[in-house]
Amino acid sequence: MQAVIPVISFISAGLVVIPLIWYLRARNIAAVAIGMWLSITNIIYAVDALIWAENSDIKALVWCDISTSFIIGSQIALPAACFCICIHLERLASFCQTSTPVATRRRILFECVMCFGLPTAYTALHLIFQPRRFDLFDGFGCRPATYPTVATIFLVWIPPFLLAFWTVLYAVIAWRHFLVHGVQFSRDGTRSSASSLTCNMYIRLVGMAVLEVVLSSILATVAMWYTLSPGLAPMADMPRHLNEVLMWGSDAMTDATGNMLMVEWTGVVLQSAVFFGLFACRMEALHQAWEAVRPFRQFFRKRHGDAWSGQGISIRSSMGYVKPTCIRGGFSNASISVPLRKSCLSRYLYLTLRSLKRPAAQTLVMDIP
Repeated sequence: MQAVIPVISFISAGLVVIPLIWYLRARNIAAVAIGMWLSITNIIYAVDALIWAENSDIKALVWCDISTSFIIGSQIALPAACFCICIHLERLASFCQTSTPVATRRRILFECVMCFGLPTAYTALHLIFQPRRFDLFDGFGCRPATYPTVATIFLVWIPPFLLAFWTVLYAVIAWRHFLVHGVQFSRDGTRSSASSLTCNMYIRLVGMAVLEVVLSSILATVAMWYTLSPGLAPMADMPRHLNEVLMWGSDAMTDATGNMLMVEWTGVVLQSAVFFGLFACRMEALHQAWEAVRPFRQFFRKRHGDAWSGQGISIRSSMGYVKPTCIRGGFSNASISVPLRKSCLSRYLYLTLRSLKRPAAQTLVMDIP
């Protein structure tokens, strides 16, 4: 199993990076932050598993200092980003948010503070309850150390749960507003913009935020249980040996310790799968993937001549580079065009895309969160 950890972690880190460019275009800083924090955490777990495969020797101290800080920050960064997404969706569904440049800048600033400023402050706060430099586990690498006190519960473990609670609350409110006002969105001509948010996409964003925050809460619960299982200790008795590293060899690791580390790694992989999966199930993702391999298609056209002549498959959808026109039942600009001469590959892709083509969901004409 130890050999599988770096492979799956590197794959997960690469997959969560794919949607970031489109979330950046939509100025969805919260979704970008989720992808960035998940990618960094996956890379940390993969590198740690490679460096400390079947050993717990003390090495790469600077790497451990940096990686443990990012692990601590991710514990609150993911719930904070999901909280920002649900706030924005609730404001969109209740028509409380305007599309003015000032309002957009305020939203972006708020999301930057919550997704990057708050984790930085949280990591600095964790130093108060850090009894040693870090813990080193055989086969898993370095992890942050936390001293079990009452103050730790309120200042380290409770804040992520509070953000998770408010995220779920705003998700419920956003869903209620969506059911009440969803039919009216496409009829409100005053809220048209260069981009649009379909009903399916709205539901996927709410679902992604809720699933991510639920998984984060489960991981926080497991980590808190493991830290507090020996019992609470007075804050005055906490040692301050920031040059000390606690090593856990294979003979010292118990089943509870190994299960806790496996749950942490599995949870991050599942979060990455949710983040990428809900993005990849859209027709627009297939279009963007086809555009991403354009250099390779042009290369093969030059090599094979007429076999790759023509423009291939061209897909235009509501999330592409053209401005959609909202009509009843879908978009007026949704089309698929194929040249008369097609290779076997383009013919296969054409038939696949045609089988997947369905009437577009009702459109919410507003900025994508």
